[in-house]
Amino acid sequence: MKNQLPLSFQSPDSASFTNFIAGENEQLIFSLENKDESLIFLWGENGSGKTHLLQALSASYQAGGLSALYILLQLDDELPPELLEGLEMMDLICLDDIHTVIGNDEWEVALFHFFNKIRENHGRLILASNNSAVNLDIHLPDLKSRLSWGLTYQTIALSDEDKIKALKLRARQNGFEMTEDVAGYLLKHATREMPALVKLLEKLDYESLAEQRKLTIPFVKRYL
Repeated sequence: MKNQLPLSFQSPDSASFTNFIAGENEQLIFSLENKDESLIFLWGENGSGKTHLLQALSASYQAGGLSALYILLQLDDELPPELLEGLEMMDLICLDDIHTVIGNDEWEVALFHFFNKIRENHGRLILASNNSAVNLDIHLPDLKSRLSWGLTYQTIALSDEDKIKALKLRARQNGFEMTEDVAGYLLKHATREMPALVKLLEKLDYESLAEQRKLTIPFVKRYL
């Protein structure tokens, strides 16, 4: 079914499986793309690819004409637990950073009931957290039990070599070339987290186009 969803909840166009370097996460990606797995729980450190994978999966469903929604959870008045009501009818729901609402009794009850409803409707639920379900301080025992029913994967951050490959791939897909030396310089002198590196890459691309300069180490050094 087609979905009419708030723009803020849509998956960014830039997130896809084609611009994600798998590294040690190949089995995880296989399971995400295999629609037979109805519940998958991802956990790992910041920058290890959880958000990208959830957004990529949601985008792939939407591109295939299926209903899908990616939601970044946070405990504030703008995202009350009632937002889950009715979403069980969708083909796919991706809930990112669920650890931010764990410990809140209203959210835990809402998640528990939502889990049961989406299962009854044969929908698919993908969750991401900074820690495994076993190690989260979940107050509701039944919710803790439900979260252990599906597959659990720890996302593994890319090695430096794979980060360089990812930067070069993203640059190529954005229409310009980045040398290995420039990518290595960014990794050494800017930041080591991939989300921040991708944002920096986009800024550098904009600046190089504005100045009609190639993306060289002297240019990057001056910009940084």
